[in-house]
Amino acid sequence: MIIFCYGTTAEAIKLGPLMTRLEARGLPYEQWLTLQQAGTVLAALPDLGIREPEHILAVGRSGRPLHGKVDVLVWLARIAGWAVRNRRMLRGRRRGRDVVVVHGDTMTSVVGAVLARVAGIDCAHVEAGLRSGNWRHPFPEELDRRIVGRIATLHYAPNDVAASNLPRRADVVMTHGNTVVDAVLDHADPALARQGEPYGVVLLHRFELLGNPALVRQTLDTLVSRSPHRIVMVVDDLARHALAEELRRVARPELEVVDKMPHARFTALLSGAAYVVTDSGGVQEETAMLGVPTLVHRRATERSEGLGANVLLSGWDLGVVEEFLTGFEKYRRDPAHPEVSPSDVVVEDLVKRGYARG
Repeated sequence: MIIFCYGTTAEAIKLGPLMTRLEARGLPYEQWLTLQQAGTVLAALPDLGIREPEHILAVGRSGRPLHGKVDVLVWLARIAGWAVRNRRMLRGRRRGRDVVVVHGDTMTSVVGAVLARVAGIDCAHVEAGLRSGNWRHPFPEELDRRIVGRIATLHYAPNDVAASNLPRRADVVMTHGNTVVDAVLDHADPALARQGEPYGVVLLHRFELLGNPALVRQTLDTLVSRSPHRIVMVVDDLARHALAEELRRVARPELEVVDKMPHARFTALLSGAAYVVTDSGGVQEETAMLGVPTLVHRRATERSEGLGANVLLSGWDLGVVEEFLTGFEKYRRDPAHPEVSPSDVVVEDLVKRGYARG
């Protein structure tokens, strides 16, 4: 049995193509959700073609998203409680050919890998091998990747560089890209694109950035004062909570703050943007494929997609942010047309290994 363990909307988007492909072939799977991002993940599933989950391990902290260290500790304690209550079921998994599939670099990725270890079954890591080379940036994502990389028994690496970061791992499979490629192709709808005047898209949500109030303030001031176009800023629950005071301070007509939206609408928003400023690695991958000028506002990135073409890394240098806003058009590229479906590669390999049985 294939068990998908995830807890954020981004993970649902990237694992969704695997589930829909299994569904199309009549192959069974289960979902174990941690709801690290409580309130958004379940609502996103229908638009992604994902059915209701079998197990919900926790619901954030008391039904709200995780906002700090205490919230994380309470959330982890509830997941541990679920594991204790279901220990008989977990032990019973050892009799079958089961695998827990996790994605990327979230706390839930670590949780899923640990649960697989506790249950004595295999763990497959999708988007394996990505490294920034600095455990502090991004934090805690770089640590999450390294931990899962040590626990997982099967590694789906998106490119040669990622595979080279797993030199002593026995089962490394090249997927020729990330499954977000399929998420974009499966759900993109040009009819949802915004019409009218040009706009930039901004997404800032990582703990390492939001935990630096001075940098957040300087970044927002630079964006609002230097952008040649109006800005559409997309915020999740964490960012809306963390940025509430700053968003009130910089509020003006040319800055539109919107909540997270269904993935098809979000992809259309990105594809129609004059530029994108983000601290999200997943968005970097999407815009690299779409060819939209993108500034990744991070100290370091573990991803190579788009770098040297339509993607620029800021290194948290506000001078780079200003230069990008005044000259982003030179980074525009034609959209890419991948020849290989990463999701097809993963599903075929899981089936070949005997994890999926009709």
